[in-house]
Amino acid sequence: MDLKNKLFDIHEFYNLSRYLFLNIEWDYNNFVKKTGITLPQLRVLWIIKIFEGISLGEIAKIGCWSPPTVTKILKLLMDKNLVVREETENKKLYTLNLTGAGHNLIEVNKMKKQDKAALIRLLSVINDEDLDFIIEILKSITLYSNNVFLFEYIKKLNELGLKVDFDDFNFEEKYKLKKLILFYNLLRTFVLNLANNHRNLLVPLKLTYPQLRILWIVDAFPGVTSVKLSKLAYLAPSTANIVVKKLYEKNLIYKEKSKLKNSLFLYISQIGEELLIKEFDVNQKSFLIYKDLQFISTVELPRLNQIMLKLNLTLKNDFVKEYIEKTFEVIKKNLVS
Repeated sequence: MDLKNKLFDIHEFYNLSRYLFLNIEWDYNNFVKKTGITLPQLRVLWIIKIFEGISLGEIAKIGCWSPPTVTKILKLLMDKNLVVREETENKKLYTLNLTGAGHNLIEVNKMKKQDKAALIRLLSVINDEDLDFIIEILKSITLYSNNVFLFEYIKKLNELGLKVDFDDFNFEEKYKLKKLILFYNLLRTFVLNLANNHRNLLVPLKLTYPQLRILWIVDAFPGVTSVKLSKLAYLAPSTANIVVKKLYEKNLIYKEKSKLKNSLFLYISQIGEELLIKEFDVNQKSFLIYKDLQFISTVELPRLNQIMLKLNLTLKNDFVKEYIEKTFEVIKKNLVS
């Protein structure tokens, strides 16, 4: 397989993985926020329940967050009386424990069969052979990233039934659903770790990771409205508007008025496209951000992408195929054959 095909297949795998992760995460977050909590906050509750006395740093490692992010989440959980910080005999140390309200909130937010959550909708469209194949690939990627503590977390998540009410499912469904939970958590770790690595590499270009993602979307879909952009990027409209404003100030995009209220047509500028190509040449063409994926064979990659596309289409991520093709058209023009 030549450089062009290898790059395309890995570019496709990462973007299919990323959009599948975002869809499942967005769907479940919309479910849990009805109970006055966010998905990251719920995830911290799960971690504390599973690992009594866990440190802030270990929570950050499992959740793929920075320690300051975990500190903010814990403060919110303590303000809501869902978590308490208790002193140990060593006055310099403390343990984190759930309150009764914290335990109850975990129960309330368990996915049930009738909820038709995104993860549950995948049950009927993927067979065990394909699921096992993807899990083994993602396990290998996770081992490369040295996040082995994650496996115990996922095992306990399933054993304790914290995420799903398994009573609603028959034996075969329960067995596959536990594998889907393993798959999703490995997928999440892969996507977030790669994004964090990529984010650090963008600093010399004075570009943030959300700015890069939105710049690619605007390039792939010329004339996209700001309203549509927030949906494609899986960002709140207010967040998308902030990112668009920054890109506009840097002359990386330009705008045209839309007939839709509070919406604009967005286009990438020549400077913006040149920056995308520069970033690609530095970080992606060199496989710098994909170093943990190089073990995947040229036979495995197309199969991975076929399965991941099927899962995306099941969850109505219909645009992802067009997005991948259009972004790679830009890349292809700048690759040496």
